[in-house]
Amino acid sequence: MGVVPIRRLSVGTKVMLLVGFVMITLIFGLFSWIYVINERHMESLLKEQAKGIADQVILVRLWNAQNKERIEPVLSVLSNKKFPYKWKMVSKKPIGTENLPENAFQSRAIDAFHEDPQDVYRIYEANGKKYFEYAGPIIMEEPCLRCHIDQGYRPGDVHGAIVVTIPMDEAMANLQETKLSLLYTALILLVSIMLLLYFILKGTIIMPISILKEALSRVGKGDYSVAIEIRRNDEIGDLAQSFNRMVRDLRNKERQIIRSEKLATVGKLAAGVAHEINNPLGNISLYAQMLSQKIKNEEARRKLKIIEEQATQAARIVKSLLEFSRQMEPKFRRVDLNEVVNKTLEILQPQISINNIKVIKNLDRNLPQVKADPAQIQQVLVNIINNAIEAMAGGGTLIVETRQRDDEVEVSITDTGEGIPEENLHRIFDPFFSTKGVGKGTGLGLSVSYGIVERHGGRIEVESEVGVGSTFRVILPLGD
Repeated sequence: MGVVPIRRLSVGTKVMLLVGFVMITLIFGLFSWIYVINERHMESLLKEQAKGIADQVILVRLWNAQNKERIEPVLSVLSNKKFPYKWKMVSKKPIGTENLPENAFQSRAIDAFHEDPQDVYRIYEANGKKYFEYAGPIIMEEPCLRCHIDQGYRPGDVHGAIVVTIPMDEAMANLQETKLSLLYTALILLVSIMLLLYFILKGTIIMPISILKEALSRVGKGDYSVAIEIRRNDEIGDLAQSFNRMVRDLRNKERQIIRSEKLATVGKLAAGVAHEINNPLGNISLYAQMLSQKIKNEEARRKLKIIEEQATQAARIVKSLLEFSRQMEPKFRRVDLNEVVNKTLEILQPQISINNIKVIKNLDRNLPQVKADPAQIQQVLVNIINNAIEAMAGGGTLIVETRQRDDEVEVSITDTGEGIPEENLHRIFDPFFSTKGVGKGTGLGLSVSYGIVERHGGRIEVESEVGVGSTFRVILPLGD
């Protein structure tokens, strides 16, 4: 027998269930408390009504005793036949047996009045109906002794109790109506709050989480172009920004890994190819020179010169391949990057002057030293500045800056050249990739520079805009 999988609840569903449970508890707890308050208020009103009736009966009886005559018309106003309630005067020492207590409640009330003349009441049920029974003390007064003097009473003694019984049909109907009203109100309020909460959660939590989930799924499949467009000044907004930064980092890391693999592969291939063709190229160049010296025909000598130049160009490319394939380990020592920058600019001064380029240096005098190979870092700067000079063929401005960024040191090189198209930015460090014309570059300069900086534990960042210029930042760790 297979196991039936339990469907996993979403975060939004869990929040709704939790909030719904809390709201049900609070709302029905509150309304139950309101119902209890109404019930007690109803009892208080019934008690006041019964006490009012009892006081009227006692006053009329007292007035009747003072006037020494029975006044039936007045007592008929309080008659049990006129109203739904009933009243009765009870005593444990009555003149007639009809005034004896009818139940245990009345007997206990009379006994209690001897200790504390405080009125009491109860609610009881008989024949499927509820009744409110009130009992108040009857205190013996002077006019009443005319009839009760022989029973041994004195003024102030508790003679018995005035009992008022009121049917609770109307009160219970009102209470039930209140209960239903509270129940309907609670349900409407609960549904309204849950609907409002759903739409709030949908916009603030459920939809952003769904977007994040979909984005994560795409990233998991290798799509690093995804970005979450949630701009909010809260935790969800922070999460979206963190996700976007993570994707950018993953994209850059992937490019770095691919680039490193390309460098390693091309390095191995380059070493093999260079060694195979280096000697033939040397021989071609040598024989071209020898033939040129022997042949008097100018056209033939011109063609041999072309052969020699092309062989020399090929040999230069082979030399670059050999240098690229070696990837010599850097010889680290403490280096002043400002000094490396100044030496590099001195070396390249002729090209800078010929191309009518203005150099602006903003070097941090307090720049800390870094652990690096000065020759290799100089090679990186030469490659980058050479590219900048070639990008400003008609003249321009070259800005070289150094600064410290936390535990890193940065060399920034900015030109006002033609810029790099955005679609080529992620390819400029690939081996043999070049935007220059045929024969104007090997496409290895930036690849070699990238490898050098990577072996130093640093990185190269690039910003460029076509027609405005480019900025290359060589960032190196301070090291121990």
